[in-house]
Amino acid sequence: MATMFPCPNCNGQLIFSPKSGKLKCTSCGHYYKSADYKSPVKIEEAGMDTRIYICPNCAGEIQLIDNDGMEFCPYCGTQATMEEKFSKTGVPKYIIPFTIHKELAKEKYEKATKGIPFTPDGLNKDENINKMVGLYMPYYLYDFELHDSFEYRGEHIYALGDYEYTDKANVNLSYDVDHIQIPYDASQSLDDTISSQLEPFSMEDLREFNPNYLAGFYVENSTVDMELYLGESTEKAIDYLKQKTKKETCSYPLNSEEEKKINKELINKIKSNGTEGVYLPMYFLTTSYGDRVAYSVINGQTGKTYVDMPIDKRKLFRTGFITSIFIFIILYLSSFIASFSYDIKNLCVFAALVSSLIAYIGAKLAYKTYRFDNHLDDKGYFASRENLSKTMRVQSVEQKKSKSIKSVISNGLATLGVVGIALLFFAPIAFYYFVEALIVLLHFFKFTCYLASIVLVVFALISVKEGDKKVMSLGIISWGMALIVRLINLPNDFVYYGALIVVFVVIVISVKAIVDEYNRYATHPSPQFLKTGGGLNRA
Repeated sequence: MATMFPCPNCNGQLIFSPKSGKLKCTSCGHYYKSADYKSPVKIEEAGMDTRIYICPNCAGEIQLIDNDGMEFCPYCGTQATMEEKFSKTGVPKYIIPFTIHKELAKEKYEKATKGIPFTPDGLNKDENINKMVGLYMPYYLYDFELHDSFEYRGEHIYALGDYEYTDKANVNLSYDVDHIQIPYDASQSLDDTISSQLEPFSMEDLREFNPNYLAGFYVENSTVDMELYLGESTEKAIDYLKQKTKKETCSYPLNSEEEKKINKELINKIKSNGTEGVYLPMYFLTTSYGDRVAYSVINGQTGKTYVDMPIDKRKLFRTGFITSIFIFIILYLSSFIASFSYDIKNLCVFAALVSSLIAYIGAKLAYKTYRFDNHLDDKGYFASRENLSKTMRVQSVEQKKSKSIKSVISNGLATLGVVGIALLFFAPIAFYYFVEALIVLLHFFKFTCYLASIVLVVFALISVKEGDKKVMSLGIISWGMALIVRLINLPNDFVYYGALIVVFVVIVISVKAIVDEYNRYATHPSPQFLKTGGGLNRA
């Protein structure tokens, strides 16, 4: 098939080069300015002719302008023959071209994943990273303006020597803002919780749409209605104006009443300039992980990175086992050096606290996974043109999860897993020495530990809601067993040891289950899309 972007010099294929910002010939190496090159691709009001490939596994659609075909699906990672069809798809009014080339995107990915502990084998291998593809994602650009002025009574308080002075003045706030441009993804395939973590995009690179920028890249179709995010975008625009107000009133700060008054005026006076379609650049890397997929997405303009990274249980347990040997040796030798004496029952306090903590973390993770898997924080998923109802269109969505939360949970689980498994491998002896030493120092806080464990269990029962209750149940079982062993009078220490071994075995199983739950949270179910066609309109 003849290329849609032929080189004027040798008739080879031209692709857009993010390094140079120009079109580059893959054959002779000549460069051409994107704005000057006359593409044979005709853009009509109805759109332009493209090839659309449909994944037979997940029904995801990818739009090709001038590529040789698809070897795998960028959404579910399936290596299968993509079904091809031709379509006249709408085009956006704007585009932000790629400014980061693929090699730099790979470096961004490797840098983002380098420090993550217990990375599964294969995710960082070149064979996997080379599957990264450049993809223009459809967005809607909500545009707002404000031309108005407001007056308020401000106070400036300052100290001079031993005296405090207050200056009062009538301050005029003038707003002359032509464009506040707020982007929201227009695709069912890009989760809102992911797209929010790739922002912001700099509108300084915004260009009028030109098909030359698409040469060598893939394009996703829009699948949600244009007015879907109008409410959210208006709130963001108002937040921008509020921040602008704070900066401009720093000399004469607003009091609470004046601030409420100004904010109300902003809400009433802000105007919408309409909504336009825009293509924004991203690099996608999809890796199969069991029956789920791990997404890595890099902002093709700024390099901001989102990474799904599950935990390799084998690496975690292996590291825990090795660490446990050192902990056991140190604690065992310390018992002789410091002449420790212990009460076996005190170990039950720690076991109960650990178990309740596992129950609570497991419940929180299970609920987050439930929301994630059912796209409850992804407004666009339920608002595709095929299944959008009036109820869904106005449904409010909770605040999106931040990447920092997932990173904290990942690192926290990794640390908890290593230390916890290290101690549990030599349970109860390693726990015995460690916990007894701790309880000797904190003897008077045993009641607090009991109370804390009860509170954590109660919060776990409240937090789990619709999520999977396996981890929480295991944690509560081991918590209850630890309390029972502590409260009843057993014949001798050997029976206590036997009972605690059973408790710690349940805790080990709970740790494994909580890692499994995190891996579900850190990945996505293999997608199943319900979309046909699509395409952005100029609006």
